[in-house]
Amino acid sequence: MKTAVVLALWLVAAWRLPAAIRVQRQRPLWAAFTSVAVACTIARPAVKRIVIEPLGITNLATLLQHAVGIAGSTFVLIFVIAMARPAALARGRWPLYGIAAASIVLLATLFALTPRPEEVHNFFEANLGHPTGTAYCMVFLGYLAVAMSISSWLFWSYSRHAAGAPLRTGLRLLGAGTAFGALYTLWRIAHMATRLAGAEFVTDDDTTQTIADLVEYLAILLIVLGNSVPAAGVLWRSVTYRRALRQVEPLWTALTEVVPDVVLNDPVGRSPRLRLHRRLIEIWDVVLVLRAYVPAQTLDAAQTATAGVPAPKRDAYADGLWVRAAWAAKLRGASPVCESVPKVNHMDDEDTDFDAEVRSMLVMAAAYRSPAAAEFARNHQEIPA
Repeated sequence: MKTAVVLALWLVAAWRLPAAIRVQRQRPLWAAFTSVAVACTIARPAVKRIVIEPLGITNLATLLQHAVGIAGSTFVLIFVIAMARPAALARGRWPLYGIAAASIVLLATLFALTPRPEEVHNFFEANLGHPTGTAYCMVFLGYLAVAMSISSWLFWSYSRHAAGAPLRTGLRLLGAGTAFGALYTLWRIAHMATRLAGAEFVTDDDTTQTIADLVEYLAILLIVLGNSVPAAGVLWRSVTYRRALRQVEPLWTALTEVVPDVVLNDPVGRSPRLRLHRRLIEIWDVVLVLRAYVPAQTLDAAQTATAGVPAPKRDAYADGLWVRAAWAAKLRGASPVCESVPKVNHMDDEDTDFDAEVRSMLVMAAAYRSPAAAEFARNHQEIPA
């Protein structure tokens, strides 16, 4: 289980690295996952035995693990503040770094004052009831409790305003993961405080450790999932846009053949969304030109021909029919039968639901290529389409 957790954290850190290099606001999240991955790696017995124990400082791995853990939780906090409260981060970034650095210094001081006669597997259990050891653990756990609680609150608050289901789900999973992280620290704090006071805890030490491990693993799992869901959503949208681009390409080719002037020559990059957006703009520009080649009765006939089409698709389907007829007229050199209707291209509107426009265009493209459209064009032209 622990090995799987470490591997998952390093995979996420590697996955996030390209985005962190390109986008500054992604760097705190990458640093957070890298810090947690480093902390979990330090805790592995093989790493402790080969890399850290030869330095001769008893339980040094614990201090390094907890110092890196404080750094990681600080980066998580900075990331979520930058996302949910960017104005607050402008004046709070350096105080957060200062508090984290002071906490690490205090941690190191208490570590030096804590008796460490031998290397131990679990520093929390080894220091149950010991004042300096408990104080050390309280500094580490207290910092994590505050950082994880604030992060959880901000993740959940911001998720209500997130655009798109994948991002919203990812933020809520991150909020749940940091909430379980806070729960883990509070469970540890309650256990150590109770034992320091000489009282019995609600569970025995072995059960307490088992519960703490389960909560910790659940917190890490939720955070990894929360990080992955939005990225998976972006990947899925990219695949969807590429497929849509292939489906509208025949329509774009046919329409720009008769109205080539609408094709924009500016480079658009490799983004499938931007390329699809460009294609849709150019298709709608052609549609506006072709509107002059069909009379009003042809538009009415196209609407009538959608009687068997589901209601949400009727307008787009009708567009496919009359555009096919107008295309045929323009291709054979016919003269416009009416003036083009002045119209703002709605694909340029910032409030446009792009995915809805894509779905509408796919319906229109399918209708345009259908036998029904060819028949409709023949019935509304002097020569076959």
